[in-house]
Amino acid sequence: MKRVKKLLFLLSLLYTTVYVPLFLMIYFPNWYLINCRWHPRCELFGKDKTLVAVEELTSFFRHSGELSSMWTRKERLHLSEVRGIFDRLAIIAVVSAFLIALTFDARYVSLFSLINVSVVVSLLIVLPFFNWFWIDVFHPLLFDNELWKNNMRDVSFYIMPRQFFKFSILFIVFISCFINLILWFCFKNKRR
Repeated sequence: MKRVKKLLFLLSLLYTTVYVPLFLMIYFPNWYLINCRWHPRCELFGKDKTLVAVEELTSFFRHSGELSSMWTRKERLHLSEVRGIFDRLAIIAVVSAFLIALTFDARYVSLFSLINVSVVVSLLIVLPFFNWFWIDVFHPLLFDNELWKNNMRDVSFYIMPRQFFKFSILFIVFISCFINLILWFCFKNKRR
């Protein structure tokens, strides 16, 4: 039972520290708008339209708004699927936070935080093979259709090019590692 408790604590801590940056990215417009500074497509789409689209998208993901006709039917269908995935991830995050509360042991936080850093950093391995990963692994694993493929008629083509997702992986890794290193620092003397 003790091993199960430790494993649940480790996995819940890992999941929660990865979910925090994901949460910040998907439910608030800031990440989308910051990325618009790093690729030219938002400019092609237009600043005002980009602001409206990003606000609609984040509101849609928060269940506080709908996607307008600016978005193609295909995009609305795909983003509904994505929102369903995000909803399930949020439920898992709540369960993980609950499990952390149930299984918390200060003696293991520093060790588990370092383990989490190594696991999270390993996500970077997909970056050199991102196109292959994105097309042949990630989407076929999550979706049984090709609605995710966008073109110049799609809003997502402008505000979420592949570069956006590469930067998103980097953001998740950086913030998750930062959280875990703070936890390690705060609990490193509790192992005794």
